[in-house]
Amino acid sequence: MTKRNIFYRMGAKANMDVLKKFISKYAAGDVIYKKGDIQTDFFIINKGKVQLKNDGGGPILATLTKGDFFGEESLNSEQNAIYTVEVIEDAFLIKIPYVSLTEMLKQTPDIALKILKKLSEKHIKIQTMLLEMAAAGAGGARPAVREAKKEDSTSEKIGGEVKAYLIIQRSNRLVQLTKTQTFLGRRDYTTGFVPDIDLTDEDEEKYISRKHAKIQFKDGRFYLSEEPGAINGTFLNGNKLQTGVKHELKAEDEITLCHLNIIFKV
Repeated sequence: MTKRNIFYRMGAKANMDVLKKFISKYAAGDVIYKKGDIQTDFFIINKGKVQLKNDGGGPILATLTKGDFFGEESLNSEQNAIYTVEVIEDAFLIKIPYVSLTEMLKQTPDIALKILKKLSEKHIKIQTMLLEMAAAGAGGARPAVREAKKEDSTSEKIGGEVKAYLIIQRSNRLVQLTKTQTFLGRRDYTTGFVPDIDLTDEDEEKYISRKHAKIQFKDGRFYLSEEPGAINGTFLNGNKLQTGVKHELKAEDEITLCHLNIIFKV
């Protein structure tokens, strides 16, 4: 599947010709802007990677890749940048002035909602990182590490007599289900969260959420449910699931996370 930016993915194909004139190329090491600069543009990463830092030489708050955004300060007049942005991998960025962005959002309000969700996700990451830094500075343990240990300890192993697998069709990877609670999603490089079944390599387009879906084993049966916060949909045999509602899995069922097809085998 061809990688595409958010405006294309949301179905706003008419905007693509408009966006082309806003694409700029940056090389690794370039600083897009520094903390404290007046911010007037909104950026969407079309290719490459950037890092957000508290200042030029400060700790890394987040690493952003294709489909991520930054520069939300531009939505407020004369707003200073709240972090420094540095390119770490040659990048093509869609740099949209405030006036042009507001016109686009008026025409396609569904994109505005998508942007809000993604920005909220990014801000949660940064807040988590800052809290961990504060805890480390005070001699405390990293909150994310404590949470991961707690999660592992509450997930029991399935008895050896139960054999169930997932086949991830894009890579033909086979994964055995060995725990009573298994999360599927993408790893979070900022917080260190890694789901039980890490689909980062198969999900090149970054459509799948960090903690997207869960498979539970209870009373001899497997159940699939979508996790709160999953954005692009979870489907079972083509039927879209409601968040938090469990559905029993049967042999040869097809699970689809956004665009990635997975076959359940027993």
